[in-house]
Amino acid sequence: MNPLKKEGLDLAEFEASNCIDTIRPGTSGGLNVVYSKNGKRLSLNAAILTQLSNQSTVQIAYSENHIAIANYIGDKNTNYTLKQQGKNGAIYNAALVKEIIERYQLDFSNRTSLTFPVFEVQDKDDEMIVYINMRPVATQGD
Repeated sequence: MNPLKKEGLDLAEFEASNCIDTIRPGTSGGLNVVYSKNGKRLSLNAAILTQLSNQSTVQIAYSENHIAIANYIGDKNTNYTLKQQGKNGAIYNAALVKEIIERYQLDFSNRTSLTFPVFEVQDKDDEMIVYINMRPVATQGD
């Protein structure tokens, strides 16, 4: 008997799934904030990394509604090490994640991650700066 061929099952006895196929909005990610008991990190996808000349460290700055990410923003800014994860880069820093969650009042009560798309890319003094809108009008991704 062929182990892939099973006798005795009749597909007519099966019920169809009643769930409706849902399609997520077509926004590509940029910054993914992960907050779970298994880890806290920021993940920067290829949309951000391709803008950076150095993919080993970044600096981060805040405004009321946006995060700026660049290789260099200023001398007073912290350099965060990026760990490569395929096409993405991750910053493993629980204090940074907590700071972002508190600053932008992000709600993780029923999810472990939120994804924010790239809002704008700007060239300033030969340095690419990626801006992420942390207060999007549309719903945030799961």
